[in-house]
Order: sequence, then structure tokens, then C-alpha cells
Amino acid sequence: MNETKPSEMKPKKVVGRSVAIALGIACIILIAGVGGVMAFYTMQVNSLKVNHTYTDDQYNAMQSNYQAAENNYTNYLNDHHYTDEQYTQAIASKPAKLVEVDLKSDDSRPFLGTDSLHVYGYLCNVGGLTANNVKIHVVAYQSGGVVAINTDIVLGSVAGEAWIKVDGSPTYSGSSLTSWTISETWS
Repeated sequence: MNETKPSEMKPKKVVGRSVAIALGIACIILIAGVGGVMAFYTMQVNSLKVNHTYTDDQYNAMQSNYQAAENNYTNYLNDHHYTDEQYTQAIASKPAKLVEVDLKSDDSRPFLGTDSLHVYGYLCNVGGLTANNVKIHVVAYQSGGVVAINTDIVLGSVAGEAWIKVDGSPTYSGSSLTSWTISETWS
């Protein structure tokens, strides 16, 4: 006879009873959860059906109203449209107009250095034509109405529908500034 030695025997894998019970309970919980979710969403769909039902006449009226609105929109587009060339010509003939965008100014008086009025921000040309000879005119006053600065920050040209960065610091000497005006000019 051929005897099997204990060291050659393969152990059988056995799942413990408590593990099997735990897996069974987990399956029951999962099935109950899926069933609960299905029941919840079925109630939601049924609720929507009850609250959102229309007769055939109501659907037909809504379709008719939609079709009328679509026709009105199409007619408006047909009556009020421009070709790309017409649009480009309309914009190109719009005169230059500069708008200040976040344009700020600060009196800068460093301990060591030159006093200046720092002017910074942007100018935007909202017109179609180029704004030529663009300048920021700066007039600043000290106490007693003394004019400390009366100068221009020269920026050059700004094409239509474009912008330019402003960053200038006209200098002055004497006491601190009490007031100032900043205005853009162009031709």
C-alpha cells in the first residue's frame, strides 16, 4: 500500500460558521438597501408623473406656442442681421473713445529718492478708429494752490477695440501734494 504521510497531506480550506453568517447578513442588508433605493425613486417618478401630466390639447397648445416663438425669433434674425463685412464696417467707422480702466494715482514720497505722482492702470479704446497721440494729462497741486506738476504722460496710439497699459511717475519737489487731476487726451 501507498501510505500518505501527514506532511504530504494538503489542508482543506474551511470557512468558519461565523464568517458565513456575517456574509449572509451583509448580503441581506445590501439587498434591502437596493430595494429601498428602488422604492424611493419609484415614488419620486410617480410623484413627477402626477404633478406633470397634461392633456393632449395642452401639449398641442404648448407646441403651437413654441413654434410661434421660434418663428418670431427666425423672423427677427432675418430682419436684423449683418454680414461680417457690414459689421466690420460699422465698428471701423465708430470714432475712438478712451475709457479709464482701473486707472489709479498715488503720491509717492520715498525717504530717499524723488517725490512723484505714480499714475497706473489701463486705457481702453471702445471705438473702432485708432486713438492717436494718446496722453494722460496730469496737473497736481501743493498747499496754497501751488502747481507742482503740469505735464503729460505720452502713450502713443491705441487701435480700435484695444487697450494700453498706463504706468508713469511725473516728479515734483517741495511739500506733499494736496490734490491732482488726471485726464486722457487723444486725436
